[in-house]
Amino acid sequence: MAGRRDKGFYARFLGGFSLYYEGRELWVGASLQNISTQILLMLLKAGDKGAERRKLLELIRPEEPDRSKRLNNFRQQVHILRRRIASAGFPEGEYVVLAGDRYHFSPGQQIETDTDQLDRLVVRIRARRARKGQSDRKELDRLYMAYCKAYTGEFLPMLGGEAWVVLESAFYQKWYFNCLEDLCRDLKREGAYPTMLKLCATASQIHPYDGWQAEQIGCLLAMGRYKEALEVYEKAADIYYKDLGVTSLERMMESCRGTGKGASYMAGVLTRLKKDLEEDGDREGPYLCSYPSFQDICRIMVRMDERDGTESQLLLCTLVAETAAGQGCAERNRARAREQEMELLRKVLLEELRPGDAYTRYS
Repeated sequence: MAGRRDKGFYARFLGGFSLYYEGRELWVGASLQNISTQILLMLLKAGDKGAERRKLLELIRPEEPDRSKRLNNFRQQVHILRRRIASAGFPEGEYVVLAGDRYHFSPGQQIETDTDQLDRLVVRIRARRARKGQSDRKELDRLYMAYCKAYTGEFLPMLGGEAWVVLESAFYQKWYFNCLEDLCRDLKREGAYPTMLKLCATASQIHPYDGWQAEQIGCLLAMGRYKEALEVYEKAADIYYKDLGVTSLERMMESCRGTGKGASYMAGVLTRLKKDLEEDGDREGPYLCSYPSFQDICRIMVRMDERDGTESQLLLCTLVAETAAGQGCAERNRARAREQEMELLRKVLLEELRPGDAYTRYS
């Protein structure tokens, strides 16, 4: 565990929720959608400075016009939370303590969260941006990198419908995109495509609908890894179509068009595909194919018949060996004789059938 997870309380909000005390995970014992649990989450997020009672009250039936009823409901939720904490293996102490107009989770305990690191980095980035100079740009890139690595997922994604969560999530996501965009710009200028690729691949996993696959594709094309670029595009297109019902990925296509290499690669794929589909050998006369391929051709022909009324015919030719011809002959000679007869039949078919016909050897 990193940071101060082994000292006091540590709460993880990014990508999900978990709570630890001195390295031991604690179970909060209720759904995160529960009001009392959300009060706990807000108190942990607020840390030492505490959460305003006004903000906590916004969780309680905002449609209720009677303030006294809302206050009573809030006190009831706080009581439920304290009772749950007492039975959930938390260390002894006071919890959910009111001081002035603010509630504190536990004044006597140290509280650290994964978002605290992001908050500290935002302060440092803002301070650096106020300065000028090349050295500050390099330091900014280091801070951007630190933020991107510390951002491990959306803020409480399972509570995306709650107003307070939406605000927090938008704040950290905005800074993540901002840092990543500035960092990618500098990495691209330096030609550090492997580092940029890794960052954008992570962003695509965390936020699959925000187009970071386009940057992945751009990195892969710049590195000459065209096949992987195509795979990223196809996977992204599949996600967009299945989950969003759209197939337009203009930003990704622009990435391919912008390099020229992407278009060349796609053209190369098509050329190889056409070459693989070309028929080997002599193309005159009917098409000789394997029996499984002949099955597919017949099924396609039946479908074509239904579409345009074209009539197809199936002909079965069977060679019957003369009984007398096989008497007294060794098995090897009989096999050779059969193959000679089959070759004779093949020549007859080549002469009599049309180029658009197909035939196979069934047995």
